[in-house]
Amino acid sequence: MVPLSSPELDKITKFLGKYDLKSTVSKLAGLLTDPSFQANTIRIEILVHLAVTYCRGNRKPGISEIRNWLNRQLANTDITRLEDPVEDVFVTNVETPEGNRRVFEGIWESNDYFTQVVLETLGSGRAPQECHDLLAPAFALLRLSDCIAERLDLRRWHIETSTPKGIVRIAPATRLDDRARAVTFSQDDLESLGLNREDLAPFTLSDEDRQALAGESTGHSSLERHPLIDFDGELVFALPHAASPAIRRFVLSELRQMGYLQAFGDALGARQARQLEKDGLWELKGEAESLVPPEPEEQVPSLHAWLLKYDINKYLHVVLLHDRLDWLEEQGLSSFMEYPEALRANLEVYLNKVADHCRALPDFAEGMTLLVMGGLGRGFALGFEKWPDHWRLSVIRISDLLMLAGELDRPITRYLKCIKQKEWAEREGVEFFNVNGDYNFYCFWRQLNYQLVPRDLPVSKGSMIAIGNDMVLPVREEVRNLVDRHVIQTAAGSFSPAMRFGRDAYFKSMQGRPIYASLGHLRAGVLAGAVETQRGPSWLLVIPREGDEQIRHLLYEMWSGFIGLYDRLVFEVEALYPEATTDAIEIRLNFVELVVSEDYVEPQPGMVIGAPVVAVNLELRIAEVRFPSDFLMHFQQPENTGERLVLRAIANGLVSLHQGVTEGVDETVLDGLMNRVLGDSGMRILHLFRTYYPIEHLLSRQTQKPIFLAHEDFVFSKLRLSEGCTAACPGTSLTTKSECNEFLHRVVDKIWDQIREQLRQLDRGSVIREVLRVHEAVIQDRDHWRRTALAVLALYAPTEDVYAVAQERESDRNNVSLPARTILEMAICECPTAGGHQLSRWKLDELLAKAALLVEVAMDSDAVNSDLIEPRIGLHLNGEYDIDRGFHNTVIKPFLTAYFREGFEGAAGRYTKLYRDEHPAERTRADEVFSADFIRAFQVEFGLTPDEAVDGLAELMDLAVEFQNVVVVTTLGDLKTRLSKTRGLSSEACEAFIRTFGIFHRPAWDKPPPGFRMKDIIPWRFRRRLSSTAKPILLFGEHDDDKVFFGAGALRLGFGYLLERSERGHLPQEFFISAEMRQYIGAVNSERGLEFARTVADQLRQIGWEVRNEVQMTELGAPAELGDVDVLAWKPTGEIQIIECKRLQLARTVAEVAEICRRFRGEAKDELDKHIQRINWIKGSPLGLQRVVGYSPDPDRIDDRLVTNTHVPMMYLSSLPIRPDKIGPLRDLPEE
Repeated sequence: MVPLSSPELDKITKFLGKYDLKSTVSKLAGLLTDPSFQANTIRIEILVHLAVTYCRGNRKPGISEIRNWLNRQLANTDITRLEDPVEDVFVTNVETPEGNRRVFEGIWESNDYFTQVVLETLGSGRAPQECHDLLAPAFALLRLSDCIAERLDLRRWHIETSTPKGIVRIAPATRLDDRARAVTFSQDDLESLGLNREDLAPFTLSDEDRQALAGESTGHSSLERHPLIDFDGELVFALPHAASPAIRRFVLSELRQMGYLQAFGDALGARQARQLEKDGLWELKGEAESLVPPEPEEQVPSLHAWLLKYDINKYLHVVLLHDRLDWLEEQGLSSFMEYPEALRANLEVYLNKVADHCRALPDFAEGMTLLVMGGLGRGFALGFEKWPDHWRLSVIRISDLLMLAGELDRPITRYLKCIKQKEWAEREGVEFFNVNGDYNFYCFWRQLNYQLVPRDLPVSKGSMIAIGNDMVLPVREEVRNLVDRHVIQTAAGSFSPAMRFGRDAYFKSMQGRPIYASLGHLRAGVLAGAVETQRGPSWLLVIPREGDEQIRHLLYEMWSGFIGLYDRLVFEVEALYPEATTDAIEIRLNFVELVVSEDYVEPQPGMVIGAPVVAVNLELRIAEVRFPSDFLMHFQQPENTGERLVLRAIANGLVSLHQGVTEGVDETVLDGLMNRVLGDSGMRILHLFRTYYPIEHLLSRQTQKPIFLAHEDFVFSKLRLSEGCTAACPGTSLTTKSECNEFLHRVVDKIWDQIREQLRQLDRGSVIREVLRVHEAVIQDRDHWRRTALAVLALYAPTEDVYAVAQERESDRNNVSLPARTILEMAICECPTAGGHQLSRWKLDELLAKAALLVEVAMDSDAVNSDLIEPRIGLHLNGEYDIDRGFHNTVIKPFLTAYFREGFEGAAGRYTKLYRDEHPAERTRADEVFSADFIRAFQVEFGLTPDEAVDGLAELMDLAVEFQNVVVVTTLGDLKTRLSKTRGLSSEACEAFIRTFGIFHRPAWDKPPPGFRMKDIIPWRFRRRLSSTAKPILLFGEHDDDKVFFGAGALRLGFGYLLERSERGHLPQEFFISAEMRQYIGAVNSERGLEFARTVADQLRQIGWEVRNEVQMTELGAPAELGDVDVLAWKPTGEIQIIECKRLQLARTVAEVAEICRRFRGEAKDELDKHIQRINWIKGSPLGLQRVVGYSPDPDRIDDRLVTNTHVPMMYLSSLPIRPDKIGPLRDLPEE
């Protein structure tokens, strides 16, 4: 607040006396509509105040005079130093029954929210008519504000770069005169807006108020209360950003005079309490238990309070503090709410009492008081002298809490974690200088990618971090645009609040589409959304019907799936009929007659499945699509017949409404629309697959959303990571291979010690159950993406890199699945069976983050040890380290990208197989599928036949179906009984099955049991004998009453992993212990290597090459030690291919990539060296080929290739003696 009578303003007031009031004020007001000057609002609004107070002359100011006033007269005052960076967007939005109204934020706090809550409270059905009467003036002022924004083409959420404290650069491009006209309203303007002066009178400055300005201060001035100035019939909006504070102050003043201020305050508090509970804390709904907090012993300020127990053992006391509106009306919006000392002390006692109550509970782990500042926007001055230990405190405005809740992916949890991390850093001695509140700190933390302490500062006493006031800006801008909350007119003429649909979609293009979900309809139990175009809104809604959860889920899938296609269709239709009505139109989907069966319904021979029927009501601008009872049968086939029928019916309705007809739409028009929107692609919305296997149905149901790695925990776990792991000082580097590996090994040990310490405090069953749920959800999510790959490509490929998005999702899955398996393998050993705590979600996040970090550090060590990267590690002051991971970007990432793309395309190509209507055949015996050699080797290795292994798997799958749960808990005795009695397995076969597929508890995870080595347990290696992939059954012991856990999806994958990879020779010989299995693996790999070479030869023949396999180099005249050419191919036209064939395992880890690269460097005696020697000899002695190809070869036309059965990392190395484009799978071979 700046006093307008301040002596430092005396000089400029003398200048202003010569200038014309209207011209000066309108131009200065125009500057307040320029987004580039938002940070200079204080300077400009003071100048407006002074102009209104002192301008008496007739001189009209130009750009030079105004620049002089702002950059010279005011620049040297303390006023300029009050300017801060911008904290919010320039233009926001207020929802009214008349439509959207844009308001200018200026530097007021959340202008839009506090205006919105005032209007909603006044408009409540319980409010008396006198309160409702206050809405008309408020709506009138908002209409002027919106008109200014419209004149200047400022959209909601608009923002531009703006710099405080510097030169205000006014130039011709500022369009000062245009802006002055934008804030000026003639009588004709008012009439065109449907406004009258009576409604605007409460906001028009009187002569008396103008005379009083000289003794007032900004922040609570008469001009901010009355921002309109009347100049002989023309109104100038002198402070465009004051619309919101003017409305708030007007309402408070009028209510006080009416005697309704207290009642309004109570209603406002109750409304904000509902907002906080319903919207602000929605994330905790269903997860938190609501408790009754202790009552205060003495009088406390007006408040609402909630006591929540969440995440098993944490307590959150949420206190919404209400403002005294009578004090606020007197002191102004720029003042601070300060309680009398007695009231403040009582509040402190009460908060302490609740904290002490929670801390005394037996399951208490941690807790926090979250003070939420309600009211109408002013700050609160709170200070507590005593605060309990082990109980945190955070303060946030209600507007910021609601903004926070609009973020994606558990923002409230993330905020609470942020405050916890901040408290930890402060205990360690780190000081944070942050004058803009906890939400500003959270935004700072979020912007720095959750790095609490920067790398150039130690986590210790003496570290000081200054946090700018504008950390909130990028987050507010992001959330406002992401949610895009506003109102949309319905076909009935009313306005419904809506927010962006698809804001949490995987495909970012959805976030930019003008598709909105209607909150107003949703509150009435109706699924509705609108596509907004320049023409107007086009609604798509589903008529409600009775039904269970299955019905509701189906209706949502139909509506949410088709609204994306509806968006495309609307634009296509409007392009055909550009002169159509601008009124809202509505398409209603009527599924009331639709029959949704629990079981698959078999279409009968000759049965004609009904098509939707369209009825159009031109008067109401509504088209209804009614679906017949059997319509779902259209989706039980690989073709998108159902989608085409639905979309065609919708298109029929849209075209009818645009043409103004009720029937007879030209079918060729509809055909064209279908071709442009759907084409001949495989776009699918609904996938109805039939299965005869109950386990397939169970595994395909999404019972839990995937939990991915909590990045905030992962980053936090790196702080102080290097401490105690090296004698080198922070800020220096390790530069030798031995130093780097020694350091990384110690870091791995340190992380493992931290994980072990935490696991030993947690109940074993709780950990394994929750982590299995995480792992099963990841498996289900992966299967879902694979099943719908074709539809995803068809829906999004035109605008998105679908493969990149799908691979990012796969990366998210991998980033949590390996840590989850790691924790499972550790927990079965380290967690106690009794006395441990239940695993909370926060602790789960922390364990997964530490396991992911363990794997990352170990892979860094593998990269150094394998010479993939330079041995150089930078040690940072905050305890983090950095290492060159460029190899990941140049080799590993493109290698895995190509592999993933191939798999995703393959999944899309297999889509039609999901619809094959094949009844289960009789059980196939192992000897009908596998060779006798494999069956014999398998039985010797594992102690049971493949048939017995299949029986064991089938029984466990039946057990999961019986429990209707993908995570199964049983006992060892029950498991043996089922295997023996139901499946007829002998006791020896039962024991063999369990030992083959089970990991038993042992005293320490890092001590392998007899017969195993460390390489069998370390999680950053694949093809391990003691991995939960190969052994997905987790057993607490060997007694009948010991618990057994398994995940059905993991067991099915693990069984296939062991059986199929063994049979195909995809597991290394050292994976097995029997001589028979090792011999089988060697033989099958040798045979399939030869078979692979023959396959390469066959493919070359198919594309026109002459081919021979296994051509001995001696036949060409070369020494015998050069071996043979796997495939020699030639054409009569002179082209010759010398091909080396390699059937390799897919490399999945850094160590495996390094191993393959090491084997194929082209160096002496490696697996590429012989091929290079052969090529060099042949090119040096080409006549040796003449006896095979039948002509004298030209050395320049002799080419060579390394053909592999899968993608290999060598394809991305540029340092090999063979070009990367000559390495790779069969499909990359040249054709004629």
